[in-house]
Amino acid sequence: MRSGQQDALSSHWTIALSEQGFLGALVFLLITHFFLALEIPPAEDELYYWTWSKNLSLSYFDHPPMVAWWIALATKLFGNSLFSIRLPACLTHFFLFLILGKHSSPKSVLYFLLLTPLSLFGALFMTPDIPLLLFWLLYVQWTVSVEQTLSAWGDDPVSRVYQPRPISSFTWIQGGFLLGLGLLSKYTMALAPLCLLFLLFKYQLRSWWRGFLLHGLISMLVFSPVLIFNFQTHFKPFLFQWTHIQQQVPFSFLYTFLGNQVLLLGALPFLLTPWIILNYTLLSRISSARVFTYFFFIPLAFFIYKATHRFLEANWALVAYISFWPLASYFLKVSSFRLGKGICLALAFVVPLSLSGLIAMHLIKPVSFISTSQDRLSKLESQFRLVKEFVDHPGVSKKTPLFLQNYQWTSYFLFLGFSSSYQLPDQGRLSHFSLNPVFPCEFDSVYYFHPVGEALPESLSCYQRTSAIFSAPLTVRNVTLSHWELIQLHKGDLSS
Repeated sequence: MRSGQQDALSSHWTIALSEQGFLGALVFLLITHFFLALEIPPAEDELYYWTWSKNLSLSYFDHPPMVAWWIALATKLFGNSLFSIRLPACLTHFFLFLILGKHSSPKSVLYFLLLTPLSLFGALFMTPDIPLLLFWLLYVQWTVSVEQTLSAWGDDPVSRVYQPRPISSFTWIQGGFLLGLGLLSKYTMALAPLCLLFLLFKYQLRSWWRGFLLHGLISMLVFSPVLIFNFQTHFKPFLFQWTHIQQQVPFSFLYTFLGNQVLLLGALPFLLTPWIILNYTLLSRISSARVFTYFFFIPLAFFIYKATHRFLEANWALVAYISFWPLASYFLKVSSFRLGKGICLALAFVVPLSLSGLIAMHLIKPVSFISTSQDRLSKLESQFRLVKEFVDHPGVSKKTPLFLQNYQWTSYFLFLGFSSSYQLPDQGRLSHFSLNPVFPCEFDSVYYFHPVGEALPESLSCYQRTSAIFSAPLTVRNVTLSHWELIQLHKGDLSS
């Protein structure tokens, strides 16, 4: 008896130390993210979402409104800075891993995941994926509780007779709110109720169909701001997203898409897929593992299929992987082949960890074999510095309307204080600026920022006179990639 008590006590302390070690690693990573949030230059889309936060709306052209609402709250509380924009992303990443840690034992795979490029660097960028991943994981957690209740109900013949609807209406309403908040973050959340539906088919229809419809109704009520916004804008945002995901690509794009996933977070989801399939019978006996399996396989299968013939961005499939890591931890727990586990982890993470190390070295000192044209971080820093140079030029009047080629440059100028910046209606891809376009010919005189030597677009043909204000090179690591100029356009000829 004493030996058993000692073993139990030893196991308890081992688990406690493991939890403390993992929490310490998360705190250290959070501090690292705070530092990187100050050092890494802003991405164009981050500043684009910031412009949304300065004009709060029911929704936006490219995405639902959650990312803008979060940025608005953070900048209201902590000031209008790049760090404030990124603060919600840093805190959400910390909270996501806390939740994953509760469902993952051992936590070996999470330590590796923390050091991947997606976690170490990508997680600090404030994008719609940040709130999406949070509400997706909370919805998965909620689904685990539903699955556990239904599983216990299904095993009890008395409950099946006297309690035909084991899930309370309040529980279904909770799930509906989480689903609705996820939909307010990104449209990808629409895959979550599909995963839930496949899980529920195991149980008698009468036990869940009313609750499932109730949770769907609640989610639509929460999502209604986006529906109202689309109705007001003649469904242009929905049509844009539909057109965007219908871009045809050759089958070979699938390998590019999968390669990006391996670079971001490793190959473990693909290496362990055969094991999950072969052990599904075992996994399905554990409520949480069954939920994680469905929420991993269904979205992953959807995105892999889409990637065979449609364009997908690398981040679109992130929701699939968030349910995978507890399954990977379970594999490490039950597998008795220690050498095989070590080889599997090494093969899975060697590529992303090497990339993380390369990025870290590059931040300290630019790596010479990365060409200037491929140096994304240095180019972002150079673009930001170039725009600031134009904005701060003493010969520039911020009262004169400024027109730009795309939403990215427009966002830069707006963030740096040029409040009368507009995207030209006939330039760049459609954006939120395009919903209420400002036409340059409404003004007697405007600024235009463009590459030197590039012909003026048709929308500026109403101006007869041009005067140069300022020009400067876009220089990345002492290499000039292009020259940019700010010109002023006037109506009427010199005699007038």
